[in-house]
Amino acid sequence: MTSRTSDYAATEASLSAHAVPDWFRDSKFGIFIHWGPYSIPAFAPLQHERPDGSGDNVMQAFKYNPYAEWYLNTMKFEDGPTAQFHRETYGEDYSYDHFGEAFNASLENWDPVAWARLFKQSGARYVVLVTKHHDGFLLWPSKMPNPHKANWQTERDVVGELADAVRAEGLKFGIYYSGGIDWTFKGKCIETIQDLMDMPGEAEGYIEYANAHYHELIERYQPDYLWNDIGYPSQQASFDILAKYYNAVPEGLTNDRWIAPDGDLKADAFERPEGMTGVLPPKPPVWDIRTPEYGMFDHILPFLWETTRGMGHSFAYNKREGDADYLSPGGIATMLASSACFNGNVLLNVGPRGDAQLDPAQADRLKTIGAWLETKGQAIQDTRPVALPNKSIDGVNIGATRDADALYLQMFGKPSLGTLEIQLPSGLETVTSLEQLGGEVDDWSIKQGVLRVTVNEWADEAVQIFKLGLSI
Repeated sequence: MTSRTSDYAATEASLSAHAVPDWFRDSKFGIFIHWGPYSIPAFAPLQHERPDGSGDNVMQAFKYNPYAEWYLNTMKFEDGPTAQFHRETYGEDYSYDHFGEAFNASLENWDPVAWARLFKQSGARYVVLVTKHHDGFLLWPSKMPNPHKANWQTERDVVGELADAVRAEGLKFGIYYSGGIDWTFKGKCIETIQDLMDMPGEAEGYIEYANAHYHELIERYQPDYLWNDIGYPSQQASFDILAKYYNAVPEGLTNDRWIAPDGDLKADAFERPEGMTGVLPPKPPVWDIRTPEYGMFDHILPFLWETTRGMGHSFAYNKREGDADYLSPGGIATMLASSACFNGNVLLNVGPRGDAQLDPAQADRLKTIGAWLETKGQAIQDTRPVALPNKSIDGVNIGATRDADALYLQMFGKPSLGTLEIQLPSGLETVTSLEQLGGEVDDWSIKQGVLRVTVNEWADEAVQIFKLGLSI
C-alpha cells in the first residue's frame, strides 16, 4: 500500500500516491441505491425477451437493455419493448419529464431513517447513493440547476438526509455521479459503444456544469466515497476534482470510471485478468479500486476491487422482475465470501420503488444476509485474503481469509462428506483449534502443511467455513 499524504496536487503522480483506506478494506459489503424518475415507470426488458443472437449485436443489446435506469434511452428505440410499454401506458406524447414531477411528489412518503436502519441490519458498512444518473436528474437542490430542464432536481435534499441517516447508524456514505453521460446535454440515442463514449464536453458547457456539481457535493456532504460512472469529459478536470476531494477527505476513495476522451490511454487500459466474469471498465490514469459490473475475479490480484450488481438483472427497480429473478440469500453469501477471499468488496444494489418504498423481496434479502453475517461475518469482514495452493477441492472452489487470530477456509459449495485433505498456505502459524462455523467436524489433523479433516455434516449454508485458530 502506498503512503497517504495530506496535500495532493492535481497531477497523475501525486494522486496515484493515494492509498485505499482501511475502513474500505475492512467493510467488504456496501449498499448501492439507484432511485430516480426512472423508478416511476420501473420498466425494462427481461432477459428472455431479447431476440436470439442479440447478445452479439451491440445495438440490440442497448434496445433490450435490462437496466430500468436506462428507460429514457431504451424508449427511443421506437420498435423496442420499452417504447411500446411507454405508448400503451402513458401515451405517445407523454414526456419523460413528468416522471421527475411524480418522483418529487413521492418524496413525501420517504423515510431515510428507516432505510438506514435496514442497511445497518443488513451488515453493510457503507452506502453509495446515485445523486445523478444518465437522465441528469439531481437528488439534491443544487445551486447549479440544469440549464436545459427547469426543476430537474429534487426539492427535498435526498443526498443530505440520507447521508445524515446513514452516518447516524455508524455507516460510511458515498455518492455516485454520472460524469460521462447526461442526456439533458446530449440526447442522442445510445446505440453503440462509440455513442456511449461520445461525452458532452466544453462545447455543450457540460464540463463547467459537472465540475460545479462535484465541488458542491464534496463541500456540502464530505462523501466517504466518490463513485464516478462511465468516464469524465476532461482528464485534467477529473484530476482537479480528485485533488480537491483527497485533500478534503483523506480517508476517502474513488473508483476506476474516470476515463476521458482527451486523456492518456495506458497500454493496459483494457486488460482483462484471466478468470474474471462480467464487464470491466477501461482503466484511467488515476483510480483507487477496480469495479467489475456483474462480475468477479477468482484469484488474488495486486489491486483492490468491488463487484457491483443489482439483486436482479437491473439496478433500478424493475416491477417486471420477481422473487425468482433476484439473487438468493445463498447467492449473496457466496458472492460476499468469494470477494473477501480474492481481495474484493461487494456493492449490492437496492432499487427502491417509485413510491419511495423498498421492495419487500429485496428488503427481506438484506435482513437474511444480515443474520448470516452476524455469525459468519467474522470470516468476511475485518479480514485480509490469503492465497491457497489449490483453487478447488472435490470440485468445489475454495478461498481463504484471515485476521489476527484465525485462518478461515471457505468453500463455495459442499464437497462430499467424509475426509478431506486441504493444502494450507506455507508459513502458517501453529493451528491450535478447528471448527466448522454452523456445522460439525469429527476429527482433524495437520501433517506437513496438509489439513486432514473429517466432516459428516455440512452447515445448512451455501458457503462452508472452517475456522482455524492460530497461535499468537
